Amino acid sequence: MTFKQLITLRNFMIILCICMLVLLGQKVFLIADKIQITKEADRLYAAGDLINAEDQYRQAAANYSIDYQEERVAKRLDELAPITDIRKVLNDLVASTKEEAETKDFAGFMKSYQALLSLKATYMKPGGPYESYYRQLSSASGISDQFTSYFRQFKEQFLADLAQNQSGGVSNEENFKWNLLQIPDAYYGSAASKEDLLASKFKSHDTAILKSLAGAGNFTGMLESTLSLMSAYSQHNYEAPWVLQQAESSGKIILNKDLEGDNITAFAGHAVAYRNFAGSAGITSSKVLTLIDTSKAKLLKNANRLTTKGQYAEAIQLYGDLAPLEDTSTNIAATRLAWNIAEPVRLLPGGEEQDKYNNAISRKGLLGTKVIVAGTDNSGVLYYAAMNNDDNVVTLSGNSLPRFESLRSLTFNEQLATSSGVPVVLAQSEVEGGRTLFTAYEMKSNGISQLFSLAGDSYELQPDDSILVPNADLGDGVDGQTALYRKVDGSYQFAEIVQEYAVISAADLTTHPFEKVSFHCEIIVDNFGNSLAYSDGIYILLQGEVGSVTGNALVSGQYQNGYELVGTDMGEQYVPVFIVESVGSMSFGR
Repeated sequence: MTFKQLITLRNFMIILCICMLVLLGQKVFLIADKIQITKEADRLYAAGDLINAEDQYRQAAANYSIDYQEERVAKRLDELAPITDIRKVLNDLVASTKEEAETKDFAGFMKSYQALLSLKATYMKPGGPYESYYRQLSSASGISDQFTSYFRQFKEQFLADLAQNQSGGVSNEENFKWNLLQIPDAYYGSAASKEDLLASKFKSHDTAILKSLAGAGNFTGMLESTLSLMSAYSQHNYEAPWVLQQAESSGKIILNKDLEGDNITAFAGHAVAYRNFAGSAGITSSKVLTLIDTSKAKLLKNANRLTTKGQYAEAIQLYGDLAPLEDTSTNIAATRLAWNIAEPVRLLPGGEEQDKYNNAISRKGLLGTKVIVAGTDNSGVLYYAAMNNDDNVVTLSGNSLPRFESLRSLTFNEQLATSSGVPVVLAQSEVEGGRTLFTAYEMKSNGISQLFSLAGDSYELQPDDSILVPNADLGDGVDGQTALYRKVDGSYQFAEIVQEYAVISAADLTTHPFEKVSFHCEIIVDNFGNSLAYSDGIYILLQGEVGSVTGNALVSGQYQNGYELVGTDMGEQYVPVFIVESVGSMSFGR
């Protein structure tokens, strides 16, 4: 072994001995300290200073240097366990609330506050055995001042957040509102002070948001925010009447602005949105709902007045604007019906177009219809429409009218319609020679059918359903002929040329001298071979183209103021002389 090695080992042993002496000294000190602490704890306990006694007993129990009165110390600590619990909870709360305040953990802070309340409820019972101990330990910990300071800190923070958020919208980030509600009344000074302060701040915050949304024209957003606020306040059992009041105020302003600007579409949309909002909010009566109902009734009355005044397009527009707010489909249908009846040309294809049809005509209540209408377009094509009693509309189209360029009139002919059993349109156009072209069309269910096309001075429908046309144009270049037309296979065809005489009573013959007339009579031959006409109790001598006709007949010709003596069954007498031009062949006259 070298000298150096010997010295190193020696030093190590010395150091080891010193360490053992130090440890032994500490042991002796701890033993003495435990004995002293235990004795001091016994003295404090005997003196009734249980709080300090508990602290000493706890220190003694934590000293494991020697077993000394362990059972008695444990018994005393068990007896003083409530004080131990109070001290521990208070110490823990002091530490936790400090950290929660620094990290702005309000939820954790409120849990700590609830823990404090629970501790107080357990040990702070008036007259309870631990009330005084709790008071002393609480005071010593400074917990009350700490909570007061931290609650003030949180309150100021939340109030600042509330003020800053007025320019934004309602969102889930409004927890600072509900946090303010959680702060106990005492930290506001009193319940009344808390109520006044928060009501003022909340109202300022909410109304600013709702006004901002309404001012930006976001009516739906304003109502949604109102509903959100009302729901949130309800969940937190807080009365906030200003929310609905502001929604009512903004709603009334916006709706009145719509009405004043005659923007009925916007009014109806806003009204529907407000009604939906009211339904969701459980609101059955309010000033805005009343405004909506009264304004709607007034607008519907205005629309009805427009219809009455014949301003149908304006009425339909107004009814359409109100459709989101009120089912106006029936009103619109009724207005369209009234419009179609008042302006039947609208029933024709494209009839709503300006100047689409020329010579448009209409009739009401003809042949079981509400209204019928006919018209020609610029190319002369004939169109027809009928609104039946069930409001169904039937439309027909035909061909271009002959001579439509010189069309003089277009009418519904009731006489022809009665004969045909369907509406008949009569067109009159000018043709050469001063005559008129009469073209009639039947409006049948399967289409438009031509009834006749006749040219002459006029036309006359006869009792036997034939037609007489004076000065008819038969294409032979002859004027003054009267033509007879008869219906064949649904349309009128030329039948014959007739001479036209005015049919009179035989008794009136002498009042029509030198006029071409016809009268009905019985032709007889007297004893002298004269042909006599007997009618209405008088005799008339027939001369001229009498022929051999006898019996009932229609004679035509002229009375020329002449009289002659004839023999009758009443004896001889002077009778008028009638110059006969035809007998019997004019049976289709009149």
